[in-house]
Amino acid sequence: MSPTAYNFLNATISSVPSTTTFTILDSTNSAYVSGGNVSSEVDTRLGFEIYRTPVNLGSTDIQMENGLPVYNIVYKATLPQDLAGVISEIGIYPSTRSSANSFDSKFIADFDNYLDWTDSDGYNPETSETGARVGTNVLVMPSNGTSSKEYTTNTSFDLEGYSNNDSITCAYYKGDNNLSKITVKFYTSTGNYYFVDLPSISGTGKKISQEVLLSSLFGNVVGSPNKSEITKIGIVITPVSGQSTLVGLDAVRINDEDTFDPIYGLVSRSILNSPYLTKTAGRQIDVEYRLEVTF
Repeated sequence: MSPTAYNFLNATISSVPSTTTFTILDSTNSAYVSGGNVSSEVDTRLGFEIYRTPVNLGSTDIQMENGLPVYNIVYKATLPQDLAGVISEIGIYPSTRSSANSFDSKFIADFDNYLDWTDSDGYNPETSETGARVGTNVLVMPSNGTSSKEYTTNTSFDLEGYSNNDSITCAYYKGDNNLSKITVKFYTSTGNYYFVDLPSISGTGKKISQEVLLSSLFGNVVGSPNKSEITKIGIVITPVSGQSTLVGLDAVRINDEDTFDPIYGLVSRSILNSPYLTKTAGRQIDVEYRLEVTF
């Protein structure tokens, strides 16, 4: 957040005035500028998961602190060469799950290849490294002057197994304050599609949109689309009235919210301090996760 004095870890909530606000006790009183998100220890998944890799080594570590033993389990994993991104959270999941589900959380698009996308005039968008968190770049998608502009990619995608209670979210870079909304469209054919609006978040910089339930997507229908026969995805950039805007699209994903498996659920998660871990392509990185165990 800006100012950085508002970046807290392990803060205790002192009151909950409403369903959308809470209070913590601290003497910081600087004027809020922009940014920020909230994560809770009761979260069942990461905020915007980009990759999973097997644990290849586990060990125990016992240290003496203040005359008492402290037990830790250390998990080690290797991030492969081709993975790139900015990592702000790390979590541990069991290696197996009790039930198979083909409609698990997944990326819809990572905007890694500009040749996959075209605008309404048939041109490919430009790439930029500014604002990238998933992969090494974002696709720069400006509006069409002061009006909306659509970018599309041909794909084969099945939405049939997702329910109204699942959600969709988008990671993007906001270059200015003129963005009104990002609209995601799922086409069966031209004139037959589902769509959902992701409202703009205030401020500029790296953003993760508010999660929007798929009930909104399935409730917004043009023509007669088929959930199991999606052939094209569209991204529409809409500026505020009378303005032009520029957005760097980073990733769009669907979150499976209603088939949580307690045997497969998130065991532990850790929020990294800024500056975050930046994983570049071309080299492996070994990551160790230390989990304290109490008795």
